[in-house]
Amino acid sequence: MFFEGNVCERVFIVRSGRVKVYRMSSSGREQTLEILEPGETCACNPGSEQWSCSATAEAMTRTAVWYLARQDYLKMIKDNLRMSQTLNQLFAERIKCFSCLIEEVSLKDAKKRLIKFLLDMLAEERQEAKGKAVLDVPFTREEIAQRIGTARETVARHLSQLKETGLIDIGQRKVIIRNQEGLKKLLS
Repeated sequence: MFFEGNVCERVFIVRSGRVKVYRMSSSGREQTLEILEPGETCACNPGSEQWSCSATAEAMTRTAVWYLARQDYLKMIKDNLRMSQTLNQLFAERIKCFSCLIEEVSLKDAKKRLIKFLLDMLAEERQEAKGKAVLDVPFTREEIAQRIGTARETVARHLSQLKETGLIDIGQRKVIIRNQEGLKKLLS
């Protein structure tokens, strides 16, 4: 959809599908910054003179988007105070999320990042099956690794360790949380 460093001439809003926004390190390692869902936007900082993309965006699924030219976007914000306030709130939330991501990747080990990722998913979407929390995991191990800033092999190893200790079970695109309190204790 766009590439890091390119000049941004338009904003897009996801109409349907999922879009991954990521950065690539000089060593070629990918760090997923966010996954955009329907109704979400990539809008970076359209008010700056040098408006360039700070990341790369790639459709993860069949995706439809609405595009808005930069000039139209700027006019809309200038003419609509409510829209401007809403976008300021959106940008503040994104900064907060990115600050948390920086803290996670730089201060916590990979196992704790994986556990937090699973517990965050659990908090968002809770399903019960025979008294256990079941997570539908729409990501591959590679995608999870990119989200938490580690290697796929590290994710696989830590998932296996968590399974061996009886804290989780692993199914086809599912993770069953057998001991949520045990996982939480590993975070401290």
